[in-house]
Amino acid sequence: MHGVLAIVAAMIGGATPASWGQADVAEMSMVVVMAEEPSDDPAPSANESLDPSPDAEGSPENGNAVDHSPTDLLNSQPDNTVDAPPDFVPLLEAPREEIAEQSEPIPDEKPLSEKEEPALLDVAIDAYADRSDARKASAAASRGGSVESERAVHSALAWLSAAQSPDGRWSAAKHGAGTGQNTGTHHRQSGSAKADHGVTGLALLAMLGAGNTHHNGPYADQVHRGIQFLINNQGTNGSLAGNAEFFASLYCHGMATIALAETVAMTGDETLQLPLKRAVEYTLSMQHPQTGGWRYAPGDRGDTSQHGWQVMVLSSASTTGLKGIEQAKERAKFFIQSVSSGANRGLASYRAGERASIAMTAEALTCRLLLGMKANDPAAVEAIEWLQQSLPESTTPNVYAWYYGTLASFHAGGPQWERWNASIQKVLIQSQRQEKGPLDGSWDPDSVWGWYGGRVYSTSMSAMM
Repeated sequence: MHGVLAIVAAMIGGATPASWGQADVAEMSMVVVMAEEPSDDPAPSANESLDPSPDAEGSPENGNAVDHSPTDLLNSQPDNTVDAPPDFVPLLEAPREEIAEQSEPIPDEKPLSEKEEPALLDVAIDAYADRSDARKASAAASRGGSVESERAVHSALAWLSAAQSPDGRWSAAKHGAGTGQNTGTHHRQSGSAKADHGVTGLALLAMLGAGNTHHNGPYADQVHRGIQFLINNQGTNGSLAGNAEFFASLYCHGMATIALAETVAMTGDETLQLPLKRAVEYTLSMQHPQTGGWRYAPGDRGDTSQHGWQVMVLSSASTTGLKGIEQAKERAKFFIQSVSSGANRGLASYRAGERASIAMTAEALTCRLLLGMKANDPAAVEAIEWLQQSLPESTTPNVYAWYYGTLASFHAGGPQWERWNASIQKVLIQSQRQEKGPLDGSWDPDSVWGWYGGRVYSTSMSAMM
C-alpha cells in the first residue's frame, strides 16, 4: 500500500507542496514530525505547546505556526519571492527509487578494497577531535559545559545503554513511540512505532557526541552493535530507514545516516565508507532538483522540518571528505530562501508562504550556519534576535524546538549562546529522571511531538543538547 502511495506522491509532488497533493489529510507518523511552538502571545517562548487547530487542508503543521514579534515583520504575508535556481547538473545517473515499506537488506559487504572506493580524505578524523578524552573536558568547560551537565549526559548514556536491544537496535515501540495519544483535535497515529532506525541513529549520536565510537570508549560495544544493525539492514537503494512507514521514512534515514557519517569521521573506518556513500546518494536522490527541498517522496517540493535533517546529512558527510555534494548544498540554500520572511529574510516557516515560527526559524538558521552563513549576516542576526525572546522554559517543554534552538545558538556563539545555554541546562537537568529504577537518567517524552519518538527520542535529543 505504501509503495503505491509513494508512486502517486512522486507523480504529483512536484506540482504541489504536499506529498498527497492539495490535502495532507494523513496524520504525521514520523519520529519528530514538527515542533512549531503554538501560542497566541505576541512574543512566544520556544516551549509553548498549545493545542493546534488543523489548517484548511486538514494538516496539523500549519496550525502550529503563529505570528511572533517583531509584529511589523509578520502583519502581512511574507514575501517569498526568490530568484529561480540555476540549472543544476544531476548528481546521480541512476533514477530515483520509490520509498518501499521495507527495503531488502544488502548482503554482507566485501572489504572496501574489492569495491570502487569512495573519494574520502584521510584528515576527516580531525573534525571531531574535541571529543577525544584528551580534549573533551577542556572543550566542554570552555564552551559552556558544567559538572552538572556532564553528569546528566553520563546518566543519559547509561539509560540508553540499558535500553538497547540485543540485536543492536533501539526499539521505538518498546520505549513508548507511536502510542496514539489523543491530544485535543489530533489523534496521533502509531506509525512511528516502526521507526527503530531513526531512534537508533539518535541514540548513537548521543554516544558519539560524548566521544564513544565502535573502537573506543565505555560504550564502544553499544556503538558497534548499533552501527552494525543499521548497515546490515541498509536497503539496496542505500536507504537506512529500515521498516519505517511512509511519513517517518526519510526522517529515519537522515538520523541514521548522520550517525554513520560521524562514526566514519571520528574513526576513518574504511569498512563503513561504502555504506555511507550509498546512504548519502539516497539523500541526494530524494532532493527536489529545482526547489532544493526534501519532504517524504521524490518530487516533493520540501518542508523545513525535513530539510534540517538532510542538511545535517550533507554537513556530516562533508566532515568525512565525501565528494559530489556541493550542488546539493547550493540547492539546500535556495530552499531556505524560499521559506524565509522578515526584514532581512531571517525568519522561516514550515513551507513557503506560511507564517514563520520559532522552531522553523531555529532549524533554518542551523541549516544556514552549517551551509556557510556567518553569524553576523543580517538574516542570521534577525533569527538570533528572535530566539533571544524564546528561551527554554520548564513549564512547556518542546524537545524538537529546543534541539534546533540549541544547535543554532551554539553555532552562532556569542551572547545568544550564553543565554540559551544557561536556560537549556537548567530545564533539562531539572526535568531528567533522577530516581533509582528503570527510568533513571532518561527524559519523559514531551507533550508536543515527543510521543512519536518515545523515551529514546527524548533522552537522546536531550543528551545531545
